[in-house]
Amino acid sequence: MDQNPYQPPRARIDSRNREPGSIPKAVVTGAVIDIGGTMLGAIVITIIYAMLLGMQGYSAAQIDQVLTQFERWSFFGLLLTGMGMAMSTLGGYQCAIVANRTTYLAPGILSLVSVTFGAVMSDGQAPLQELLIMSAATVAAILGGASFHIRKLVEPLTRPSDQE
Repeated sequence: MDQNPYQPPRARIDSRNREPGSIPKAVVTGAVIDIGGTMLGAIVITIIYAMLLGMQGYSAAQIDQVLTQFERWSFFGLLLTGMGMAMSTLGGYQCAIVANRTTYLAPGILSLVSVTFGAVMSDGQAPLQELLIMSAATVAAILGGASFHIRKLVEPLTRPSDQE
């Protein structure tokens, strides 16, 4: 034995909860954050943008037209898209935390729910190519957010430099 008898024994102590969580609960939590957060954020951004347009002298009819007929790649469209992607990332992360598993089952189901909700809400108004691009970005954001937590679960607790 190479261990010093005066040194305390080393043990792998893990303070993280290793019990797997409920997948339905994880999906619902992630969906509330992703879909609900995106809707709430869009409302807040739209109100602020409408107020800014009003201060610039736009009439109510002009503001309504600007807010309902904006280009996806305009500043307003990119701001809404960025906020939606941030909410999808946060929803995927929280979904993975609640599921507490090393697999992507719960975030994958959340991706399916979120993309389906987005397609239903678009109601055929978005071109198919744009809908597919936004759906792929949503899936990437959710799975990317989940990977932040899943990586913590699979990484070793002790680093090689800690072992002698």
